[in-house]
Amino acid sequence: MKKTVAKILVVDDDLTTLTIVLNNFSNDAYEVMYAPNGLEGFEVAQKEVPDLIIMDWDMPLMNGMEAIQKLKSIATTSEIPIVMATGIMTKPNDLKEALENGAIDYLRKPFDVMELTARVQAALRLNQSYQLIKKQNDEIRMLMEREIAYKDREVVIQTMHILEKSDLLNKIKEHVVNMEKKSENNTLLKDIKQLKKNIDSHQRTDNYWDSFTIHFQNVHPHFFQNLKSYHPGLTQNEQRLCAYMKIGLNNKEISQILGVTNGTTKTNLNRLKKKLSLKPNDVLRDFIEELPS
Repeated sequence: MKKTVAKILVVDDDLTTLTIVLNNFSNDAYEVMYAPNGLEGFEVAQKEVPDLIIMDWDMPLMNGMEAIQKLKSIATTSEIPIVMATGIMTKPNDLKEALENGAIDYLRKPFDVMELTARVQAALRLNQSYQLIKKQNDEIRMLMEREIAYKDREVVIQTMHILEKSDLLNKIKEHVVNMEKKSENNTLLKDIKQLKKNIDSHQRTDNYWDSFTIHFQNVHPHFFQNLKSYHPGLTQNEQRLCAYMKIGLNNKEISQILGVTNGTTKTNLNRLKKKLSLKPNDVLRDFIEELPS
């Protein structure tokens, strides 16, 4: 099994600091790197992504505080723990400033070797624990995303069944209407009209939305609540549009399930976008997909 090596970057224009760190962290468990100023330290940190940076405050080209701010502004280096080291900026306000800008600890020069060792090891342990927790959280998030995606597929399948049923009823109704036009038998016409009435009644009273809502909220329990918080004035039809987009239905599928034309759906989506106060370049579907659920 490969042994874990902790990478320590020393950023200091005084080689004394590097010498002390090398003398105390020179075994196989550590790899010590060096940069003589904040600018080079930033470049090395981007390339090597060390486990810890010991940063001097007062340096040429770019001082330690400027380097910390730059490191914290870049995703690659923003999580690297930094210990500020200085023999000049030693007042309580200096310590406060260093911590507020992103340093996790503070060392006064000249170093006390025992204190240096203890603080560096503590910082490395803290970083190791943080990385482990982050990895576990990432794994949990991935599992949750897969579970949501699986459940969303179930909702889509159920919705597709509704679409098929709606499509079948429309075809039956269309056939019945054609029979009505061609029939000259009054008794048969009466039966046809009653059949058409029954189809219309069933289409109006079909509780597919209630069924859909139950399944949808099992997957996205807070979606409607968050949607209403963002814009409390949305109608039920507008909420339906948002829910259908959330599970990935396209405009044609939404039109089918609502029993309207594609043009009507497109118009309704444009109105919804304006009602949500989205900018012209904003994508409505992206907004809905990113809305917490």
